[in-house]
Amino acid sequence: MSCYIESGFSLDCRNASTGGIKEMYILGASGNTISGWTSNNDDQITSISGSGVFYKFELVKQSSSFSEAISVNTTSQSVTFEPTLTINLPKMNNTLRNLFQNLVSQQNVFAIVKDNNDRWWSFAFTNGGLVTAGTLQTGQLYNDLNGISALTIVAGEPNATQEIVVPNDNLAGILTGITVSQ
Repeated sequence: MSCYIESGFSLDCRNASTGGIKEMYILGASGNTISGWTSNNDDQITSISGSGVFYKFELVKQSSSFSEAISVNTTSQSVTFEPTLTINLPKMNNTLRNLFQNLVSQQNVFAIVKDNNDRWWSFAFTNGGLVTAGTLQTGQLYNDLNGISALTIVAGEPNATQEIVVPNDNLAGILTGITVSQ
């Protein structure tokens, strides 16, 4: 990658960008790891290899987000990209409680996010992420969230997140050594 700007940016129609995420997949099971990936000329991921199972998380509309900030140290001339997932999962029960416990216990969270524009994104493929905040709650009012609130997964990566090319929405079709659990 060059250190120079190689192109400009043109505005598109204003109707083509919807916020939020539809679903995410978290890599779990014994030995879960991302061992490598390949990218095309546009720096989009086209295949992923590793071990484990990507577990699908369906998300309530307008309840969860994916963002990426940068952290710059001007003295050392270093830049770190900090992707963050913030999710809410409804209906507290023992299964959700166990999921909460298991996510908090993970040393490395690797994930794939599908946004509301049907674009797929990598999350923490190099260093893995950690759960840094979240609340398991009953809520107070009748229409309050009863479940996991603002579970936050943060990472520090050497490069910006990459879009993943997933032909026909078939995530399993680009994976080697990793399965997908719906």
